Amino acid sequence: MAGKTFTVEEVAQHNKAGDLWIVIDAKVYDVSKFVNLHPGGAGVLLTKTVAGKDATDAFFGLHRHEVLLRPQYARLQIGTIAGQKEHIKATVPGELSAVPYAEPAWLSQGFHSPYYNENHRRFQKEVRKFFEEVVLPDAVKCEDNGKRISQDVVDKLCENNIPAMRIGPGKHLKGRKLMGGIVTPEEFDHFHELIINFEIGRLGTRGYVDGLLAGQVIGLPPVLNFGSPELQAKVVPEVLDGKKFI
Repeated sequence: MAGKTFTVEEVAQHNKAGDLWIVIDAKVYDVSKFVNLHPGGAGVLLTKTVAGKDATDAFFGLHRHEVLLRPQYARLQIGTIAGQKEHIKATVPGELSAVPYAEPAWLSQGFHSPYYNENHRRFQKEVRKFFEEVVLPDAVKCEDNGKRISQDVVDKLCENNIPAMRIGPGKHLKGRKLMGGIVTPEEFDHFHELIINFEIGRLGTRGYVDGLLAGQVIGLPPVLNFGSPELQAKVVPEVLDGKKFI
């Protein structure tokens, strides 16, 4: 259905309650059933400047583009306007932002840092891609429903040993494959750890970030540093593998 094309005149005919279409960035959305669920009220969508019209400016005046990418809203798209092309495209997972000052200086074109090398850049790209593809959808969902991080995401985090890396360099990384082998336990340093924390912060989901195995980051180091060998052998592997929580 989203592959169909419509003229501006065709869209204009659907401008009333029960039969309501709008255009956002050359894409046609059928909001007939959504209108009463709109957080801003039905009146916003039924106004003469929006109903059956190009509502691009009105939409982006109040929303971020990412809203349109959410499954519950993306499915409202029924087609596109003939002869028009979208101007705002979703970023590719792992891609750097072109917005001025949106990225750290060491990732910006024309800048260099003595603290980050090519391995850090490769690591950052893969970590961002992982968080955007795997963690962000779960973060948005859980932020809305108030539930904890899903076990499936925990398992995928642990497959890449991200929880282990959040504790920083150390003996707990020995024998573990970090982010698919991009960095070895011996190469991993505090700047790799800083990259992970930065990418977690980019999620923008305050409650979810606090619940993103933060207890392990705080509670496991005392076990690693002061626990008996027996206690470490029992607790550390299960926590770092996502089987138990601390």
